[in-house]
Amino acid sequence: MNHDTPDAAFHAADTGTGAAEALAPASPRFAPAPQHALTHVLATGFGNVWAGLRLALFQRGAIAALQVSVPQLVWLVVLGLLLSLGSDLVRVGLDGQFNPSAVPYEFYGLPWVLLCAWLVANVAGDASRTLAAAIAVLALQLVAGVVWEGLGFLPPQWWQALGEQGAQLLWWSPLVWLCVATMVALARICDLQVPRRLVLLAVPVLLVLPAFLVGQPPQLWVARYEEDPEVLARREAVVDESVLYRQNLLLDQVLSKVAPGTPGVPEYFFVGLAGHGGQDVFMREVESVDRLFAERFGTGQRSVLLVNNPATTDIHPFATVTALQRALKTIGERMNRDEDVLFLFMTSHGAADFRFDLSLWPYRLHELSPEVLRKALDDAGIRYRVLIVSACYSGGFVPPLSSPDSLVISAARADRNSHGCAHENDWTFFGRALFDNALQKTFSVEQAFDIAREDVAKQEAAEGLEPSEPQISVGDAVRKPLAAVEQGLSTGAAGK
Repeated sequence: MNHDTPDAAFHAADTGTGAAEALAPASPRFAPAPQHALTHVLATGFGNVWAGLRLALFQRGAIAALQVSVPQLVWLVVLGLLLSLGSDLVRVGLDGQFNPSAVPYEFYGLPWVLLCAWLVANVAGDASRTLAAAIAVLALQLVAGVVWEGLGFLPPQWWQALGEQGAQLLWWSPLVWLCVATMVALARICDLQVPRRLVLLAVPVLLVLPAFLVGQPPQLWVARYEEDPEVLARREAVVDESVLYRQNLLLDQVLSKVAPGTPGVPEYFFVGLAGHGGQDVFMREVESVDRLFAERFGTGQRSVLLVNNPATTDIHPFATVTALQRALKTIGERMNRDEDVLFLFMTSHGAADFRFDLSLWPYRLHELSPEVLRKALDDAGIRYRVLIVSACYSGGFVPPLSSPDSLVISAARADRNSHGCAHENDWTFFGRALFDNALQKTFSVEQAFDIAREDVAKQEAAEGLEPSEPQISVGDAVRKPLAAVEQGLSTGAAGK
């Protein structure tokens, strides 16, 4: 079996023996219209799938195996639909339901395939090969689709074992292979000569662009969804029009109550931010930390809470980038820059690209990234900072936020999940270990982190979870004001 690489195929065409023999050793067969046309299409249609597999392996004889007709093109499109539907059925189960709104997304790429085939055939000077080229592209896409769907069923622990870079490489390699195989197949089918092969550079663009324009398409088969009365009530609490009109006033009221720092007394200013509004654990956690800091760290009149949750729309301002920027600016104006310390605690879901989740249905809020947060802190003129980010992949916040004047802690490594963010929980694993345990015993954030990291590791091991490996970065300059704050708190606690 002769598996030619793309380089070999194109090199052969450059020799003096003739490009036609190298690139198009055999022409695709234009299928006749037999008496039982539908039966014939169904019977021979899978032959094009086999030909697509052979094209993916760069076999020269695969072109001659192609069955070329409009019904065959339609049948390949139908097979693509069946592949998507079948994979959704396996994921969701038979108790789901068909989602007709997803059907148009399945056809979005077809015009781009036809454009790609038409462009290459016309540049080659033989528009009659457009149909054969389109069928070849669809057959290759079907093969790549099978591979992708198979990758989607790999267990999560396999992806985790590969690491972030390995997982990205495995996931995107079928796309690269598809583009290269398509370029070689089109060159052979259309007998494309030098220098006209430059048109093949448009092939990856035309094949990949639709996916970027549309994004992740919806599923054809989805789980049946019945609205829970509690869920409906939560949604109504958020979409009430008066909620929007109150937000600016609510934020103004909260910020107006922030007391200025006492000159000569190093103090904490606390900002708590609970992101993802679909789960109560983040709201409960940030409110508990706020109470802890008010009672034990003396921030009762120097704290701001920003919370995304339907239950607190008339209590706490929304956790948005704009609200956070305003809160930091106000605190920067109220604190004594050379002695007070900002303590910022953020809890939510996190993503592998280090976006901190600030979602609150049905609003579309700006995303919070490490760079956006760093700029907000710098713009506010806040010098000394303790920044704690509790979320999956939160280790990605540590390098951008680190500085000589900052202590930065993350609940997980940049390539790891954190744990414990179930809706019914009062704390995440890291939140409980750091705030509900460690900072009840010591005023030192560094000591508390060491205690919390050990506690989290023990709990994860007991439950068989992948270690989250919390991270810390401590700047040399921030240690002195932190020691001063801790000393004041210790002296106050001893005098009680």
